[in-house]
Amino acid sequence: MRKYWLAGLQCILSVILIWRLFENPTLRSNAENILLAADISWMLVGLSSALLTESICAVRWWLMLRLFGIPMRLPQVFAFCGAGLFFSLGLPGAGGGDVFRILYVIQKYPDQKLKASLSVLADRLCGLVALVATFTATVLPNWKLFHNDPHTKFFTSLATIMLCSVVVLLFLWWITTLKPIKNLSLPFKRLCERPDRMGEIFSELAKRPRLVLLGVMSSAVALAMHFTTYFCTSKAFNIKVSLCDILTIMPVVDTIILLPVTLYGVGLRETLFESLLGSLYGVDYGAAVLASLGGFGLQAFVALLGGLMIPFISLKRE
Repeated sequence: MRKYWLAGLQCILSVILIWRLFENPTLRSNAENILLAADISWMLVGLSSALLTESICAVRWWLMLRLFGIPMRLPQVFAFCGAGLFFSLGLPGAGGGDVFRILYVIQKYPDQKLKASLSVLADRLCGLVALVATFTATVLPNWKLFHNDPHTKFFTSLATIMLCSVVVLLFLWWITTLKPIKNLSLPFKRLCERPDRMGEIFSELAKRPRLVLLGVMSSAVALAMHFTTYFCTSKAFNIKVSLCDILTIMPVVDTIILLPVTLYGVGLRETLFESLLGSLYGVDYGAAVLASLGGFGLQAFVALLGGLMIPFISLKRE
């Protein structure tokens, strides 16, 4: 039972945050009116955007599998990614689907355990590069706008610190994989021994820059479609914001919900939407919360559809 304590705490915090948002009777009334007036056609467009997002992510992983020499066919990759999405809903944390993807590849290619793990890690690194690039392109030019309100200033600063910290840690990890550093007799050398094999990812990525570039480009497109999903739910609830407005706040939201404080980001994401859309663009709090819940609901629905891929998964060894 101990291994579930974090998921339990995340679930409790999610409930507390959602309860805090909807305990306001005015917000509940506004949300109810906005929900009744929702435009279903925009929700269907958002669903298409969410499906396209996950499809592009599957192509990105296929590129990373090719980079590491794992000859998996694209239809198999789509099936594995769909199943991974489905299982991620039943497992705490964002890595549940990644674990299943790795296990599926290992079942088919038992001698490729390390490369299976590295392909998923490379897949995530491509996504991180796209997120950092998007954050730099959309948030930094609007830095003064975010700093006009203490809440938005805090959230933007937190997201900036998080991304900078991850980049610095990755840089330090890369440094420890360089031969001159590995050959030195340093006090922290033992700390580098265990992740040494995983550090092979940097040399492998350097060998296939074209595939890495394609992976980053596909990540950027997937991220744009992901943001578009939330734009569609905003339009479905008649929120007067532009796609540019959503592109401005979403890198901050997606960065902060990486913190494992709530289950799947539920509650935290809605709090961020309430604060950012409300403070920056004067969006009604109830509408902002519904836009966030609607976007997550579409993502969850796509993950449930991923369960349809399970019967098509073949674990026969190649």
